Amino acid sequence: MVDYARERAAVHRLATRPVTTALYATLCLNDDPRHARRLLRESIERYCNAPLEKVEKIQALFAGRPVDAAVWLNAYIGAGARHLVIRLAADDHHAALDEFAARVLPLLDV
Repeated sequence: MVDYARERAAVHRLATRPVTTALYATLCLNDDPRHARRLLRESIERYCNAPLEKVEKIQALFAGRPVDAAVWLNAYIGAGARHLVIRLAADDHHAALDEFAARVLPLLDV
C-alpha cells in the first residue's frame, strides 16, 4: 500500500494535467481463505501462464473472505484510488459478480 500511495503522489506531482488514479486488481472470494488462495492460484497460473508467486509481485491480487476484500480495497481507496477495475478469478463469473456486488461493494468507502 505504501508503494501505491508513493507512486500516486509522484504521478500527481509530475502530471501536466489532472489524473484519475486507478487500481486494477484480481480478486478470488471465498469464505475459506485457504480455498480462495488455491482457486486464485489455479486461475492466475492458467490465465497468465506463470507461477502465482511471480504474478503477485507485479499485480494486485487478493484471495479470501469478501469482508477482508473490502478492507483490502478500502486501503487502496484510502491511498487515493478513484477508479477500480476488478477482475474476478472464478469459473462462474456471473455468480462471482453477484457475490462481489452483494458482499463487497456495500462495504467500500466510495
